[in-house]
Amino acid sequence: MFLLHADFGTDPVNQDAPMPPELNFHIAELAVKTRARNREDLWNTAIMTVIAAGLAYWAYRTVAHAALFGFMAFVVVAMGNRISGELYRWRTKIEASKLMDKLGM
Repeated sequence: MFLLHADFGTDPVNQDAPMPPELNFHIAELAVKTRARNREDLWNTAIMTVIAAGLAYWAYRTVAHAALFGFMAFVVVAMGNRISGELYRWRTKIEASKLMDKLGM
């Protein structure tokens, strides 16, 4: 997949044909958005896990309950991140297809 290709100046399938600047801009913008989105997901997961563990410890006063509820919150938030990540990848794939159709590729 060309999103993982280090050199954004050429097409990895056909090394001789340079990619249009619009596509290079789209790929660079997508990489920045994806990194920011992943960072936000990690922070949200960590914060929700700590909150759930803290509330469980406050309610039951046992470390076992804190660990259990913290893990359950982690799993639920991680699954939500996975689902929203897949939807994001699907939307970006559609946007890239529209851009490539517009550029005649």
